[in-house]
Amino acid sequence: MRNFDDLTVELNNTKYILRKNGTFEIFGSLPTQDDVYELAMNYGLPINERLFDMTYELLKIENLGDVKEIVENFFKAKLGKDVIVTYSENPSQLTIQNDLLVMPILSKNSGNLGTIILQGKFTLDEVLGLLAFYDSLVSIIEGMIINYRLEQLLKSALDTLFVALNKRVRLSEKDLAKMENIALKIAKLEGLSQDEVRLALKIANVGFVGLKDELFEKILSGNFTEQEYVEYLKHVDLGYEILREMDVPMFVLEACLYHHEYIDGTGIKGLRGEEIPKFALAVGFAEHIVILKWGRSKLQGKYPENYIALIFSGSDAP
Repeated sequence: MRNFDDLTVELNNTKYILRKNGTFEIFGSLPTQDDVYELAMNYGLPINERLFDMTYELLKIENLGDVKEIVENFFKAKLGKDVIVTYSENPSQLTIQNDLLVMPILSKNSGNLGTIILQGKFTLDEVLGLLAFYDSLVSIIEGMIINYRLEQLLKSALDTLFVALNKRVRLSEKDLAKMENIALKIAKLEGLSQDEVRLALKIANVGFVGLKDELFEKILSGNFTEQEYVEYLKHVDLGYEILREMDVPMFVLEACLYHHEYIDGTGIKGLRGEEIPKFALAVGFAEHIVILKWGRSKLQGKYPENYIALIFSGSDAP
């Protein structure tokens, strides 16, 4: 590296302030890889190209949450540095100092996708290596960020739909809380993700939108005919028809389609025992107790005995 006194360089709207004592500031526009190499060549600055090896690790990830772990582990294993990585959906300007890197995520296709923030102790060669590699990082994670945003939008829309549907079904806040409590206890028993079970519970009955209001009143009162019960069960197929056109996870589709299956094979699709997805069992079990008001005796033989024992705990009421 060439020796120089304090140096200030502006290259394509990016300003570099490099000091003889080793401190530096970089701000302005996010530089391209060509900009970084031009700066390095003109002033004899080294670029730590080991940062490029992070590409191989990042290509293995499946969701946005893994980026933090991969980057932090890379700095620890390859450079011996403790780095904290955070992601913000808020846009920002490029701001780099020795102990803080605030880097906007700018995609040629999707625009500004938020900000990556790295906190640690960085040398100039490491920062230049990261900037030179940054286009590759953005190209890897931009699809994950977009999918994350779509998932958040979908969850928000489903929350709104869930509230609206359950108003039609005449379920109280207490009823909804009871259903969730039951489903989450079963999730813990089966080792399922509580967040995923909670999501499945909200979406599984989307088919209620196609049923008549007066039918819900009869179902909740317990005063319904066999034909009316058959009509009620149509929400399973109605919900599936709605959801299969949407980009929802498979466990959600299965919870919708199979939450009226019983382990003895007498459900509407004829699945039995282990053929029934666990998410569907958890959702169905909660629904039968709260909406259909099934007690211990009616649940026996239809659901696993450990479900019944867990929820009823020696009582006939959950």
